Amino acid sequence: MSSTVLKHKRATLERIEKYISEIYFTDVNLFGRVDVKTPVPCKLFRSIAEKQTYQNFEGIKNGGFAHITEGEKFKPLWSQHWVKVVIPASLCAVENLYLHWDVSGAESMVCDDDGNVIQGMSHKRKEIKIRGHQSVGQDISLFIQVSCTGLFGAGLNGMINPPNPNQTYSLNKAHLFVRDPAKYEVYMDLSVLYEIAKESDDKTSLCYDALYTANDMINVITLNNHSPESYQQALAIGRNLLQRESNCGSSRDTIHAIGNCHIDSAWLWPYRETIRKVARSWSTTISMFEAGMPFNFAGSQVVQFSWVKQYYPKLFSALKAQVGKGNFTPVGGSWVEMDTNIPNAESMIRQFLYGQKFYREEFGVHSDILWLPDTFGYSGQLPQIMQICDIKYFLSQKLSWNLTNTFPHHTFIWKGIDQSKVLAHFPPGDTYESELKIKDVLKTVTNNKDKGRTHDQMLLFGHGDGGGGPTPEMIDRLDRISTITGMPQIVRSTPQKFFATVEKSSKMLCEWWGELYFELHRGTYTTHAKLKESNRVAEFWMTDIEFLASLDLNNLLGCSKIEEMWKAILFNQFHDILPGSAIEQVFIDAMEDYTNLLKLYNEEWEQIRAAILPDTKSFVVNPYNWPRTQVLTMNEDEEVLVEVPATYIGPVSLATTPNKAGAFVLEDGICLCNNVIKVIFSLEGRLKSLIHKPTGRECLETGSFGNRFVIFDDIPLFWDAWDVMEYHVETRQEFHPKSIQVVESGPLRASVKISVPLGEHGDLTLIATVVTETPYVSFKADVSWRAAHKFLKVEFPLSVSATEAQYEIQSGLVSRPTHANTSWDSAKFEVSGHKWAYLGEPDFGVGLLSKSKYGYSAKHNCLTLSLLRSTKAPDGNADMDDHVIEYAVYPNSGPLYTSKIVQHSINFNHPLLLHTSSLNDRSVPRSKPALKPARLVNKTSLRVSSEDVVVQAIKKAEDGKGQIVRLYEPYGKSVFNVSVSHDLLKQAFCINAVERESSKSELPTKGNEVGPLRFKPFEIKTIYLELNLADDMTNGSSCKKAKLNDE
Repeated sequence: MSSTVLKHKRATLERIEKYISEIYFTDVNLFGRVDVKTPVPCKLFRSIAEKQTYQNFEGIKNGGFAHITEGEKFKPLWSQHWVKVVIPASLCAVENLYLHWDVSGAESMVCDDDGNVIQGMSHKRKEIKIRGHQSVGQDISLFIQVSCTGLFGAGLNGMINPPNPNQTYSLNKAHLFVRDPAKYEVYMDLSVLYEIAKESDDKTSLCYDALYTANDMINVITLNNHSPESYQQALAIGRNLLQRESNCGSSRDTIHAIGNCHIDSAWLWPYRETIRKVARSWSTTISMFEAGMPFNFAGSQVVQFSWVKQYYPKLFSALKAQVGKGNFTPVGGSWVEMDTNIPNAESMIRQFLYGQKFYREEFGVHSDILWLPDTFGYSGQLPQIMQICDIKYFLSQKLSWNLTNTFPHHTFIWKGIDQSKVLAHFPPGDTYESELKIKDVLKTVTNNKDKGRTHDQMLLFGHGDGGGGPTPEMIDRLDRISTITGMPQIVRSTPQKFFATVEKSSKMLCEWWGELYFELHRGTYTTHAKLKESNRVAEFWMTDIEFLASLDLNNLLGCSKIEEMWKAILFNQFHDILPGSAIEQVFIDAMEDYTNLLKLYNEEWEQIRAAILPDTKSFVVNPYNWPRTQVLTMNEDEEVLVEVPATYIGPVSLATTPNKAGAFVLEDGICLCNNVIKVIFSLEGRLKSLIHKPTGRECLETGSFGNRFVIFDDIPLFWDAWDVMEYHVETRQEFHPKSIQVVESGPLRASVKISVPLGEHGDLTLIATVVTETPYVSFKADVSWRAAHKFLKVEFPLSVSATEAQYEIQSGLVSRPTHANTSWDSAKFEVSGHKWAYLGEPDFGVGLLSKSKYGYSAKHNCLTLSLLRSTKAPDGNADMDDHVIEYAVYPNSGPLYTSKIVQHSINFNHPLLLHTSSLNDRSVPRSKPALKPARLVNKTSLRVSSEDVVVQAIKKAEDGKGQIVRLYEPYGKSVFNVSVSHDLLKQAFCINAVERESSKSELPTKGNEVGPLRFKPFEIKTIYLELNLADDMTNGSSCKKAKLNDE
């Protein structure tokens, strides 16, 4: 035989490649022989029903149809169209019958005659096996919903470009074929052998064993004229190598192969399309299980499970059955795969609270794995949030995209800023959408950076981002790879089995402390400013309304809409929505969500107020544990200084102070001042001095102006909405003010108006203000932004020297370098932060407060806030709007931990509001029985003894029986002897953040006081207060009882 001839590797490899090619020599090669088109065609009919949704399936099925042929067009973009495919009765008994379906890349969903979703179709999978044949003599009907979008949307001239509104899809192919099983098996054998020969080390015998085996298989088929027997002979030759011994890897390394399907909940398509993507993808997986294919599938994002339950109840029943069998594993436990840079800590806790609640109620499971394969960096507070939400393990792979530095681990212990530890794994294949090709298998072992410390790695397979999931071909590859001597051992596994295995031998794993900073996609801290502003405002709304609702001690309101409001916020924190990296329609939908959320919030607020405070006409809410002094608008234009106690709901008290704010015109400028700060602007409006009066210290760098508006070119390498590149700083242009005028001169408030032309990029008008009893100067910029690929920032060069700046993150802070000593330092040229950034010396510092921004930078002594970008893909109109941007500069003496910058940043972001009610306009209908008012919790009912910790949330417990108080230490220092007291206290417990009963541990109490409590640095502590209520207030109203308000 020719196999005895000395072979040239490249020539032999290419011979094998062409023999199985889908492109070359298909008239004579094996690929062209596997599938044979049937002589009898299928019949095609297009629905003419008005509603083309799945929910109208019965109307589609029983409605009118028009006959169509290949070449039929479908449009417009995002529309749905149903096609009925009739398979002739004469083919019912044919084995291995398939339908080939190709609508020029459009996604499709196949249903049977009863409306059961069977499978998704796309350019990644164009065929479906015809199953469940009817009795001979009956046609088979399939109903296919065509969605006018591809797996990755419909970008015009490029995937991430804005969608093409004129996109049209054509039915290219719709025909039946019969697959020859033996030829298909040979084809798969040759495919795997070719990959082994190509990807394996040519110094090993396995490489040449595969090469020669494949060559021999081709020869035996060719020399026997492709006879049926020749394929059996070829299979025998191939299986001699492919099935030498089961599970006999070449080393101690074990690869855990797990199917998955990462589906972005909204990205290059609107979320309504994602609902269909989930049905298409998960039905495909379930059909594979039902066909007996052995693998495990990990499904994440609880919102997607909820969609299937709501929109596809039959599919959800099938899904639950597979969960029960252990085939389909719910993981993640978060409502969505959220961004972790921008949401606050309470939002991240609620991701798990509501996500795990759904898993528990629907599947009886609790996921202990956080599954974020595609999120753009990971907060240093995440390990603690995971831990207090009963999550032990973390999976991602996104840091493999780092542009500058290679992350040094794949399996490691991740330690949060509070020292909480979780076991983390980044699959060494650096992907979550492997097709189980040999190169992925080999890379999983060779690329592992923790060799010797662990011998187990995870390999995630299945088409992702736009959905799709595993395919039968992937499982066929897995069957072959798992039995080859000389290859790494690969086993079918589950996420739980993988982490449990690694945990048993984790003593040698390295630790990584703090944030997992992602060296790419830094522009997502700034893109789509209004969405980020809406998120910040909504998070504060929830703080207020939950505090108010917590006064409902006798549960008059039962099941409120607070959970519904939270879920709207949580969904829009998905890692392509809140970061700003989706198409325009996604943001139109998101802003509509916030509009609806505000309406729902107002309705719920009034209902709670009417039940809790029925006789109160006006009041303020202070959910925080420090008293507040603020200028408050009482009527339309009356401003007064008020004092409000800590953790208080009630009427305001007027405050008096000898200190006044003022504005003064100087010979060379204008001065604004109060008792704490003195600010001087030039006659053009440039900030030339900022003095901290208690110390007399000038805050600005000598000879430099502050509040400098600068614009940079913003042209990344590829990912437009995502990335800002390091070289953008080389294109800095400063824009100077041209005029200034006094608009308020005290005594409560003093302010000036400054005009700053931005040339062709837009216009900016600035109001700078100092307020009595307020230790910072605030700025409010109205910006009309019409730029293209430009980045607007504001700079403050300070008279402070520090090698690190501090930035607020979730319930804590992180320090980052102000220098570029190493490549790790220089990569952090743009970083994320929440409400403040701080540059300080041991006895003095300056904070930069932000009301809606998340992008910062600090180079040497210059602290910079990122304001607006102007990206053009995937949303061509991103940020092209009028914006209101508020920030402030706060100097203080002493170290950071005594600065109270956290309190001031909250006061700045979340000022007190005077809430009024009109019983004629917004009350509960008076014709219904009046509810007995709850006992009013006033300023003396709930108290926290120390301002060294911060109230994060005060809410009703999920069980409806208690009150939750969540506190955190913000500066990284230990705090002792904290007490929490409540006038009605009965018992107190420490409980985890998802409020699992099993996590309760009793806390010491004395009278109405809980404590003393110790807080470790950055610790988040959740306290469950069981209150001593009267008999008529302890029944715990059910949802049914709560209907009194709604009937």
